[in-house]
Amino acid sequence: MFVDREFERKTLQDMYDRLGAQFIFIYGRRRIGKTELIKNFMSGKKGVYFFAQDEDLRIELDRLSESMSKQLGKFVRFNDWDGFFSALAKEAGKRLVFSIDEFTYWIEQQPGILSIFQRGWDEYLKDTKIFLICSGSLVSLIENSMKYGSPLYGRRTGQIRVSALSHNSLTDFFPSYSLEEIVQTYSVCGGIPFYLSTFDSTISPEKNIDTIVFNKAGILYEEAEWLLSAEVREPLIYINIIAAIESGATTYSEIADRSKVSITNLGKYLKVLTEMGILKRESPAIGNARPVYIVADNYVRFWSRFVFPNRENIEIGNFSLDDVRSQFNQYVSETFELIARESIPQLYRQKLVPFSGKVGRYWKDEVEIDVVCVAAERLMALEVKWKNLDSDEANKLIDQMKSILGTENAVYGVIARSIKDKEKVDGPAIELHDLFPGTTSKHRKQ
Repeated sequence: MFVDREFERKTLQDMYDRLGAQFIFIYGRRRIGKTELIKNFMSGKKGVYFFAQDEDLRIELDRLSESMSKQLGKFVRFNDWDGFFSALAKEAGKRLVFSIDEFTYWIEQQPGILSIFQRGWDEYLKDTKIFLICSGSLVSLIENSMKYGSPLYGRRTGQIRVSALSHNSLTDFFPSYSLEEIVQTYSVCGGIPFYLSTFDSTISPEKNIDTIVFNKAGILYEEAEWLLSAEVREPLIYINIIAAIESGATTYSEIADRSKVSITNLGKYLKVLTEMGILKRESPAIGNARPVYIVADNYVRFWSRFVFPNRENIEIGNFSLDDVRSQFNQYVSETFELIARESIPQLYRQKLVPFSGKVGRYWKDEVEIDVVCVAAERLMALEVKWKNLDSDEANKLIDQMKSILGTENAVYGVIARSIKDKEKVDGPAIELHDLFPGTTSKHRKQ
């Protein structure tokens, strides 16, 4: 199922419509949907799609010629890279899309492939009508391939980093789910298309969790370990760091102590996890509290909180969501806060909040405000609750925020699943359905 990606598809089409040769990099973490994006874009266009493998490049050349012959409907044969680029140039007298998926396999195996493609572009392709796409999951390798000093520096004509889908996209994946169930699903899968595709929309999110996550035969049971194993050499060290952060460690010393990683080596591991999009270093939107590390990937966050510490019981079939019901509800409430922060620009367009700007959290000591938005001299603070409120409860939360920040000249409001008599709230009163504009009534069943 191909959902959303309107920006990426339009960007690719705009590049395709330009005159002359185009050399595009598409990259992003594994399972993010790069392949489906490329195939969707190529549909109806003359092109060749090739999935690179971690094989000897001489074998890959043979596979390239076979793929070109099959997809172009004519015999194509070459024995070296010059032959490949020459054959490609001959076919690109008219616009031709040629996509090499997981190009990073080749970079890992033979870094000199970048120089080979530089020469191929300069000598054979730059004056054709080729639309060359190189994609990969190893984000750092692709980014380094585009930097100054790389053989391909100055050759690319565009790049797209594919990110996770927004929470709004899940309503297309699960048209029969209520919004509460959508939030539960987003809490586990995030916006990763492959993970979303593993959920059976005919059963509840909770049953899906027991079937494919809390089950040693389930496809998402070991996915976090596979994800890290494909990217790094010491996956267990990275898993221990992630688990330490998810258990509450946020500073260097706390993370090092809980993960048993020396503080002198910790920085390089945190850097890799941040580049992968698994971790995020977060600073408060206002104030001078110390920045903290958080697990930014919803699936990895869920896995490290519920699967990693309970693997022994899962292995023997003695674990289900019922064993962590209250913890799961708390976890979903944290995801709801994340959705609320992501939604501020959208809520502004809906005229449900008065402005948009820099969005984050506020924390100091043991005090936290879930959503803080700053724009020029304006400040907005919103408390988020994963429950149903009435106007009196909402106004009490607003009074608490005022006492914390000590600022009367600010906008204070509340976001909750529902708010009874919300017209009586002294500020923006935003409900769950407001975070999913365009949803139909079938999504809003309670």
